[in-house]
This record gives sequence, C-alpha cells and structure tokens, in this order.
Amino acid sequence: MSVYIMMALSFLPLVILLGFFCFAIPGFKFHYGLVATLVGLFSLIPIVIIQHFVLKLPVFTDNTLISALITVMVFNGLIEETVKMFSLLILPHKKLNFATFFSLSIIAGLALGCFETVIYLFSGHHNVEVRTVTAVAMHSLCCGLSGIYVWTWRNPVEKASGKVAPMVAPFVWATVLHGVYNFFAGFSTSFWWFSIAAIALTALECRIWYRKALGLDGATGANPQ
Repeated sequence: MSVYIMMALSFLPLVILLGFFCFAIPGFKFHYGLVATLVGLFSLIPIVIIQHFVLKLPVFTDNTLISALITVMVFNGLIEETVKMFSLLILPHKKLNFATFFSLSIIAGLALGCFETVIYLFSGHHNVEVRTVTAVAMHSLCCGLSGIYVWTWRNPVEKASGKVAPMVAPFVWATVLHGVYNFFAGFSTSFWWFSIAAIALTALECRIWYRKALGLDGATGANPQ
C-alpha cells in the first residue's frame, strides 16, 4: 500500500469526527475544528522537546518494572497531558458553549492521536493495528477530560455560597489513566487487555465529569447543547 494512502487513512477518523461534530453540535464551526486540529498537532512539538531532555534523567534509564511505570506516568501521563491541557488555552472560548469547547478538545486530542498512528506505522511498532486504534481513542478521551478542566478554569461559576473552583479531577484522571494505558499497552502478553480497561474507564470518567460540568454551565446561563 502506498505511503500516502496509509497516512491518509491514519487521519480518516479525524475527518469523520470533524464532519460529524459540524452537523451534530450546535455552535460547532468547521474553522474552529481546523484550529483545534492545529492545536493538537503543534502540541507534539513541546512534548517531544520536553521528553527528550527528561529522558536523560537516571530514573528513566533503569531496566526495571518500577522504572517503566514511572516512565509512562511521567512521559505519557504528566508531560503529554499537561502540554495538551495548556495548548487548549489557545482555543476560542468566549463565544462557545461548553459542549462545543468539549468537542474541540476531543478534536485536538484526536489530531495528535492520528499523527501518532503515522509514527507507529513507520516505526514498526508491535501490534501496530490495534495500538493505533486504541491510542487514538485514548488521546481523544484524555484531551476531552483536560478540556473539562480548562473550561471550568476559564469560566468560573458564581453561586450564593461563593465561586465554584475549577474541576481539577478530570485532568488528574487524564494524567493517571493515560500512564496506566501506556504501561499495559507495552505488554505483548494478556496484560495488554488492561489497556482496554483503561480506555473504558477514561470514557466513563468523561461522561461523569461532562455531566457535572453541564450542571455548572447551566448555572451560568450558557447554552450547553
């Protein structure tokens, strides 16, 4: 199969979901989706730079199970999700409702995940077919969780009891679950299936915190369709 066809197929999920959101999410505009795509793609640059320098630390050079766990938690969890979270600040938000901003966060994560599939394809990663699908899902869901945190951070809610603090827990879940996913995804044995469980749990957390954020959004008078 042609290299260009393989690359095009890697970004097919992004094209499909972008088109779906344009029709299904009120307030979602195509050019917003393009901005979110660029945000996701360019977030890879600081991620790679930071990971390059962090990799030189001694704790990441030990060939032990604990070292592997620390590595995925720091590299794939903390570094990747933190950079993605801050990159979401670039997205326009003042004229958007919560559902649209959440959808744009999903698109940003999906764009990064699709580019990662290209890397997997050309690096000869083991179990590449399944890994590409699961990695795309994990990046999208984790970025959605981070998007919930960013939204509640930039749109604080005033209530009679005082200002509601930003929802930090979704970002924490994104960081931890992404690390857990990568830890088990690296196994070639049956332990690999725990990575699927991590994706399922991430999807569940997305639903839980999305619904909680909708409740807050309703308190602001915004339209959370």
